[in-house]
Amino acid sequence: MAPETETLRTYGNWRRPRPPGLGGLGLVPTAVLFLFLAIAGTAAPLNIWIAIVTAVIGAFVLVPLAVRDRYGRHLGTLLYSRLAWGRGVMKGQNVYRSGILSKVPGGKSLLPGLAMPSDMYEATDGLGRAFGMIHYHQVEHFAVTLSCSSQGGSLVDQGDINTWVANWGAFMQSMSGEPNLVGFQVVVEVAPDSGEKLHTEIAHQRSEAASPLAQQVMADIDRTYPSGSPTINTYVTFVYDAASSIGRSKRSPKEMAVEIGRRLPSLTNRLAATGAGAASPLSATEVAEIVRTAYEPGVAQLIDQARASGTDSGLTWSQAGPTTHVAKAKSYWHDGATSVTWMMGEAPRGEVFSDVLRSLLSSHGDIDRKRVALIYRPHSPAEAAAIADRDFRAARSRTETSRNGQARAEAEYSAAAKTRQEEARGAGLTLFGLVVTATVHDGEDGEHQLLAAETAVDNLSAPARIALRYAWGSQDAGFLAALPIGVILPEHVALQLPKTIK
Repeated sequence: MAPETETLRTYGNWRRPRPPGLGGLGLVPTAVLFLFLAIAGTAAPLNIWIAIVTAVIGAFVLVPLAVRDRYGRHLGTLLYSRLAWGRGVMKGQNVYRSGILSKVPGGKSLLPGLAMPSDMYEATDGLGRAFGMIHYHQVEHFAVTLSCSSQGGSLVDQGDINTWVANWGAFMQSMSGEPNLVGFQVVVEVAPDSGEKLHTEIAHQRSEAASPLAQQVMADIDRTYPSGSPTINTYVTFVYDAASSIGRSKRSPKEMAVEIGRRLPSLTNRLAATGAGAASPLSATEVAEIVRTAYEPGVAQLIDQARASGTDSGLTWSQAGPTTHVAKAKSYWHDGATSVTWMMGEAPRGEVFSDVLRSLLSSHGDIDRKRVALIYRPHSPAEAAAIADRDFRAARSRTETSRNGQARAEAEYSAAAKTRQEEARGAGLTLFGLVVTATVHDGEDGEHQLLAAETAVDNLSAPARIALRYAWGSQDAGFLAALPIGVILPEHVALQLPKTIK
């Protein structure tokens, strides 16, 4: 009898939120359009010039909101980002200096940009494990990071992989009911292995009674193995809002430490069933070491040496930032390395398999360090129901008014109807995004190395069918978003536009 073959499951039905409105306009711009048309139509019989001026003003205001690129961003957003970038460069806001000779208070090496007004605290959870908690003052968010020993999909039965994916879906659905959860991120970091752990293990296990051949073999392994073996680290960061409930004041860091400490044991247990393996919270020093290594890759070996000797580096949150950085439109130089950050412009169209991100997460010889961050912002059950119904009505309206894009409008209508049915059966609704950062060390041919890394990311993302776009003019902020420290960019936007305008 032939063995049963496991059916490969497919996943899809991702949809970009689109508010109701005419063409590329949202609800409010559509209402403004009708207002301009009413004014022009009323003024035309009385004074044709008033009607023409009204029409020109309306076109000047609404056309940038109606024209969109392939990633769904309208022209107004693009124009604003260019103007903001040029203004920031003229004021020198793209250059950062820290340390004792800088203008940073206390001569500290604070994190730049959005993460500068933040503090780090350390507490213990219900199992007595120490964890670091980051407090972002501007948005009153608290972030805690877990380290996971993910097993990966190599030499694993497809049935087990299907179970992990199903459990991950259930985990994401449960996050919609997590009190005060703003969002969470999964960061997979691929970096070169310094070899310090292997060197310490070999030195500890060495015996003088071993044969010369065994000693020679182990010495060769100690010398050559780390050079060709990247290390893959997986982190999960949860971000909580300090608001306890509607109408109540913000909770203090001490109260948040107690609340998060109570939830961590349950979160780590639930993550174990998703293929994440054993999960444990990171201490304040460990989080600072991860951030410092990202900004200055040259200190990685020193930190590994300190860990291998049984001690920690002693880094604090005020020392985790870069000494200097220069943000350019499409690259980011920081402490002896250059990074390029991309953001997801479009999710894969159609259906994909469970290993869709395998190539994007794998190592590449032209990239020294790489981080892939998936950011999730789950909707509450009440929000999910309202959004599913609103998207269904908007998609149905577009099928009735669309002419040139009838096929795509019908496809969106079918997807919206399916989403509405699944939500009614208890499925969750989650906003998600992806950030990719590639880092190369400064060398004699830095431009060539950077170009090779960009080409490598393009090649790695192609099998994933994910459209990546440069984080143009926001490379420093995108770099922060890819770190496992809970910087969710939409929550840090100074000017929050209504969703009907977007």
